[in-house]
Amino acid sequence: MIYKRMLFPRAFAVAIDDMGWMNGSHLGKDGGQGPSRAGVDRHFNVSDYQIVAEVSKATGVRLQGLFVMCEMDRENVCAKYPTTNMYGKEWNNAANKCDEQQEIFEFLKQNSASVEFGMHGVGHEYWPEKMQRVRAEWYNMAEKRPWPEETLNDHFKCFREIMKQYGLSEEEGHSFPESFVPCAYSFYWNPDDDYSLGKLLNHNGVKYANTDFSYIGELNPPKGNNGGGFDHGVHVLNRINYGNKYFEYGSLPAVPVGMQESDISESHFVNWLAGEKCRQSEITGEWIAFFKSVQSMEDRYLAKNTEQLHSQWLYKRFTKTEEPIAGEVIIDNSEMPDDAFKNCLLGNMVLKFRLDKDEHISSASLDNKQITSYFEEAGYAYIYLPPLAKKKYILKYAHGSQTMDEFIFNSGTYNIYRFESTDRAIVFDVKMYGTQMVLVKCRKPVSVYSSNPHLRIISEKYDRASGFLSLEISGRNIMGEKGTVDLAF
Repeated sequence: MIYKRMLFPRAFAVAIDDMGWMNGSHLGKDGGQGPSRAGVDRHFNVSDYQIVAEVSKATGVRLQGLFVMCEMDRENVCAKYPTTNMYGKEWNNAANKCDEQQEIFEFLKQNSASVEFGMHGVGHEYWPEKMQRVRAEWYNMAEKRPWPEETLNDHFKCFREIMKQYGLSEEEGHSFPESFVPCAYSFYWNPDDDYSLGKLLNHNGVKYANTDFSYIGELNPPKGNNGGGFDHGVHVLNRINYGNKYFEYGSLPAVPVGMQESDISESHFVNWLAGEKCRQSEITGEWIAFFKSVQSMEDRYLAKNTEQLHSQWLYKRFTKTEEPIAGEVIIDNSEMPDDAFKNCLLGNMVLKFRLDKDEHISSASLDNKQITSYFEEAGYAYIYLPPLAKKKYILKYAHGSQTMDEFIFNSGTYNIYRFESTDRAIVFDVKMYGTQMVLVKCRKPVSVYSSNPHLRIISEKYDRASGFLSLEISGRNIMGEKGTVDLAF
């Protein structure tokens, strides 16, 4: 038997800033007092969002979209919160009100498996007075001081009220965005005091953030190009721009992934689009190839979603692994910070294994219990472990010509937290984004049940030849719907 060693890869992801604008032209240049928008003379519509979803579906990654919401305001609520916009109390968004706004958000709700609705800001900048712009929305970068806490709370209220215009309220079953990127890197980092941006984010339900820490050096943020830390329960990662300017059409990171130091790369909406429609398929293909190249690297893998990105960063930073015996891996998670547990920031830990031709992982167990899910791509196998407690574990695995008897083949962007099999049932816990197909290798069940009425089993089909059950599962919450699925035999 060929000796195999487990690989413990870094996650890889790309953030997409400045979604949500209807008009792309930059109003803050040459002394202008308007927002820094997308930097191009372009009217955005649903077809632009379809491009990002196409890349997602081709690569199995739920892409992190970061939204600015003022131009999506159909009821002029920004006028109630004057620091959010250049016109203050005289805000009127009638020029942007159109059916396309509704089409975009209907598309986002239908495609939440592919595009994450994350928070960027309301108007991108901060206006103490009408037509007096200060960079930027979440921290006074010009004077190196925080904006008033009460005023920033108003920005969150405004963001929520615009979400509600599109049926994205808590009353309708939708959580506030879990992901955040500050406009123009304006993150007020202050984890050891009573007031910080992290405190406000946590209060509103945000769990994950990323920014370029080099812009706020005076606040002593975490060190290192792949640095990160906790601010009042929010896990914040450093990110880097690798050469694609925010206003450049069809512009991918210029630095190869193998040379990128941060786990998450910066991009902007325009970078994904072609200035000329005839080139769009070419640009889309370049992004797809860019992502797919990551899976062939030994030390990186594609994070399926933002939660998995941050989880893997935490595991890589604080979890020790060793394989003293081939096929037996000791995983020591005893040094994981308490903040990760208190704020429910840990999801799956992902391990990677080389595969020869016609080879699979034929068995895998964590402390003699089943792993949560499994995947194969680009000559590698991927094992997804459940969220780990603060202790040591032993993972045992073996290679062979056959796959495991029972498992979930995780080809989607959802998260599986638990998978248990007995003679009478298979039970798994899932966080489902949108509507996706879950493939379960198992016997044919007599019934399938979901514990959550908003986590619906749309259809089920069993293929006797392959031994796979295909479950089409849909979650209501655009931020992810959790529940338990029970297969009875």
